[in-house]
Amino acid sequence: MLRFLAVALTAALVSATPAAADYTQSVAPVSATQARFTFTPTTPAALVDVHYLNNGTNQQNFRMTNNGGVWQKTVDGLSAGTVLDYWFTYEKGGPLYDTPHFTYTQGGGSGGGGTGGFPLVLKNNTGGRWSNSQIYVMVLGQVTPGQWSYLKADGTMTHISHLDATAPNHLTKNGVNYANMAFTLAQASTISLPASMYGGRIYLSLGTPMYIPISPDDNGWGGPDLRNPNDPNGDVYFDWYEYTYVNGSVSYGGNTTQVDMFGFPMTARLQQTAIGYDQTVGITATRAQVMAQYAASVGPAFTGLANTYRIVAPRSSNSFWPGGAQANYLQSSIDQVWNQYTATQFTLTRLGVTFTGRVVNGQLQFTRNGVGPFVLAKPTTTDVVQCAGALANGGMTDVARELGAEFCAAFNRGVAQNTANWYNPAAYYTNSVQNDYAKFFHTVGIDHRAYAFAYDDVNDQSSVKVLPNANPPTSLTLTVGW
Repeated sequence: MLRFLAVALTAALVSATPAAADYTQSVAPVSATQARFTFTPTTPAALVDVHYLNNGTNQQNFRMTNNGGVWQKTVDGLSAGTVLDYWFTYEKGGPLYDTPHFTYTQGGGSGGGGTGGFPLVLKNNTGGRWSNSQIYVMVLGQVTPGQWSYLKADGTMTHISHLDATAPNHLTKNGVNYANMAFTLAQASTISLPASMYGGRIYLSLGTPMYIPISPDDNGWGGPDLRNPNDPNGDVYFDWYEYTYVNGSVSYGGNTTQVDMFGFPMTARLQQTAIGYDQTVGITATRAQVMAQYAASVGPAFTGLANTYRIVAPRSSNSFWPGGAQANYLQSSIDQVWNQYTATQFTLTRLGVTFTGRVVNGQLQFTRNGVGPFVLAKPTTTDVVQCAGALANGGMTDVARELGAEFCAAFNRGVAQNTANWYNPAAYYTNSVQNDYAKFFHTVGIDHRAYAFAYDDVNDQSSVKVLPNANPPTSLTLTVGW
């Protein structure tokens, strides 16, 4: 039995249903026994009521709660397979209107949900600096491998289309049109994510949506290019969360990230109540605190990475690319390590695997558990901060890329000279030559976790959280700070 008291509904005359453009609505599971109704009118409403039938009987009527223009109501006492026939009554300019009836199945598809889907809960913790109507959300990913889609405020995934750049309500910046693929927290602060998502990225931006071009064949999209001074998102405050999950086959894994940049503080809470899983990652300090602490703690090579809108990662800054002012920042460390393993044997044992080798003619020739030889070329500073080039490229063997990831992590952490410290977090970032940007974000991240360079997951130092099964999370909560 549902454990809520019905509220008294107004006896005023209810008018005919207006066009659906007057509102958006959705239902998202909150837990195995709870679901949340969300209703967002385009015109501020004095009241919104939700009505529903539980498996065709026992009508319930509730006054919804207004949260910055988004009306919500959470109900419980549900079980898997419970079918709710629901509709809304809302005020607009005095008269009351009824919506059509919708259907939602707890644990099964409808209302933007679906078997294996789960709720994304979005919270505004900006201290009043940004209202819910100023926080934009854009979710992109592949529900079907190879086909990019975006999430609408009603919880449906829609294939990206370059034609949306000229559709009604499209975006325009600097004379260029873009598809409007975002919604605000005022439109939906809880929304159901699909049961399948490859390469999912949840962009959050403040004050304005993001401007994302779509390829003419609708098979791809262009993310922000932080090295391009003319990128339309250069003066947009944004950050993102990334995840992959396929119900029943691919365990949920997601993370906050500073691999490319830091825009503003954000936390991500992942829950799966059936196994007692409840983990939060991210940054809880204010943006002003992060910016001030960063400026005070990093070396001169890294201070210039901060600007009004973000702190750019070394890999995303032209200064650490060939020809840039810091293009040789790590060269002394790289030379020292390569000279060391020219004169002495290189040995690394971790995770039951042993790599052994020596630098010959500028290349590290090595074996993996006695199998080989394999080759790893000498990296540059750019290779290290990007975890690319000599450390990871399409022409390398999988084994070379495996060791390349280890070297990338060791150079960034400043421990490459001593393999005994490659898996010793206490030794990380204690050298004079290291990635100060990465060091800093590990100091401000919850539990000192951060994804501050591409292979920061080596030795489990990153903000990645992976569920131990392929069942859906109970919820993912992203909190935007400032």
